[in-house]
Amino acid sequence: MKITFRQSGGFMGLVRGCTVDTTTLAADERSRVEGLVTASSLTASFTRHNEGGRDRWQYEITIEHEAAQVHVVCDDACLPEPARPLVAYLVGCAKPMPL
Repeated sequence: MKITFRQSGGFMGLVRGCTVDTTTLAADERSRVEGLVTASSLTASFTRHNEGGRDRWQYEITIEHEAAQVHVVCDDACLPEPARPLVAYLVGCAKPMPL
């Protein structure tokens, strides 16, 4: 499983991101990440944004698993509650990226 993550926006307009390839992780970490993906309920691609807020965090998540791919683009107000632990993990892995 490969997860590509990009976080942008916020007050400072920062861009951070990471790519997590579970085939390169230790077994326990791979199990943890794959469990977060399963629990996230991100099973279909979508794009959603809340019209009523500036400076919100924007997330772009692509999950590639076997032959399937899910691509999600949303802000923090529209992020499904079950996906929040996965996003928290990815934010912890993210590093600054060029604009």
